Amino acid sequence: MVKRALLAVLFVTVGISLAHADTLAETDSVPAGTLLHCRTTQTLTTRLNVQGEAFTINLAEPVSVNGRVVVPVGSTLAGRITFMERPGRIKGVGQMRLTVEQITLPDGRSFPLGATLMTAFGPAKMKVVGSEGLLKGPNSHKADLEEIGAGTSGGALLGLICGHPVIGATVGFTATTIDRMRRRGKDLTIPVGTQLNYQLTRELDLGNSAPQTTAANQVHTAAE
Repeated sequence: MVKRALLAVLFVTVGISLAHADTLAETDSVPAGTLLHCRTTQTLTTRLNVQGEAFTINLAEPVSVNGRVVVPVGSTLAGRITFMERPGRIKGVGQMRLTVEQITLPDGRSFPLGATLMTAFGPAKMKVVGSEGLLKGPNSHKADLEEIGAGTSGGALLGLICGHPVIGATVGFTATTIDRMRRRGKDLTIPVGTQLNYQLTRELDLGNSAPQTTAANQVHTAAE
């Protein structure tokens, strides 16, 4: 009688363990569409970095599924600069695409990752555009026009003193424009601590099979 009672208790325990294992298996898969709030750990800029270069960012907020944290703060996302373009002279802006490829948890486990950059918060006038998460830097058109306008006005003033304001304005405009064309626009710079928010494009499977193995071993032992 006692032996039967012990066996009943053991099988109840095994059933609870199996149910718990199923729950773990469910919660250890982060669904597509989940946002990953991250912060940069290094400065990235179109002036110094190159296309193809690796980078890392840190998860700034934990990711929970069904009320359980499955990706803790301190996890690291690694990726590469898959596209980069420096601003041109007079036209164009700095652009960069930061593609993440892998996530590593604090315990050292790593998993492949598919995610797209959705938003970025940091430098003024930096924005994310398009469906592939392209980062664009500030546009220098306004600054260019202001600089050329100042040069033209200065030339006109000097020309007025000499009795030739139109010639002075033309010289000032030409000189300022040529000088501005020698220099590129403002580079895109992403400083340390910039917040980058990625959205999973596919399910992130963290693969937790240990609890199921333990339960199976318990059933095998009870049968013996």
